[in-house]
Amino acid sequence: MNHVFVLFLAFIPLSFSCKSSSWNPLNYNHPHIAALILARGGSKGIPLKNLAKLNGRSLLSINLSVVLQVNFSSVWVSTDHFKILQEAGVVNVHWRSEESARDDASSILGVLDFIHKHPEVDAVALVQCTSPFIKAEYLKQALEEIRKGKECVFSVTRSHKLRWIQRQDGSVLPLNFAIHNRPRRQDWSGELLENGMFYFAERKLINRGLLQSHRCKIVEIPQKDSLEIDTRSDLDVAKALVQLT
Repeated sequence: MNHVFVLFLAFIPLSFSCKSSSWNPLNYNHPHIAALILARGGSKGIPLKNLAKLNGRSLLSINLSVVLQVNFSSVWVSTDHFKILQEAGVVNVHWRSEESARDDASSILGVLDFIHKHPEVDAVALVQCTSPFIKAEYLKQALEEIRKGKECVFSVTRSHKLRWIQRQDGSVLPLNFAIHNRPRRQDWSGELLENGMFYFAERKLINRGLLQSHRCKIVEIPQKDSLEIDTRSDLDVAKALVQLT
């Protein structure tokens, strides 16, 4: 068992040389912005979801091919599974701690686990494998905002859905419109919904346990590219959309 463990460690890339862990865009012209894909092996809805195939390619492979088109300082896959390690190929691999790989572990815990071991990183671009229609142009827009000094950027899509909530007594209440003044689509700019494609954040924000603040910028993603795969039904929809393109 010990021999296997030593062999595995040999395949984990070494860390980059350390740089300052604080980033003031006024005096730090070349921040280290790391792209990070969290790819845990223990997905419940779809086992090894990050390796699920879409048009013959894994979700991880699809996302990596896009991320590598963008000028990030480094690209990392954070995982706890050997098959995902193999699929990561030539990019850097961060082996997740047991705590950050639990079923109930949040994404921010995974990002914190990463930056605590990589003091050279000034900002993280968390890219989600579950968004198979991600494009390099979307990531480049977010990267430009971070380089201009924004502390966080995340992806959204616009919705014109009218939302309701059901109260405990069974009655229903509109959440984003007035019953006596239902908006027409053409008269309403709609709402911005997180689509889970990516979250960029400065290190100082991440250290507070956050990926977002009220000072965030957004990148608006068309609905056609905003599908997020959480279930097998989502994967089936993605496969159908690929066939149509």
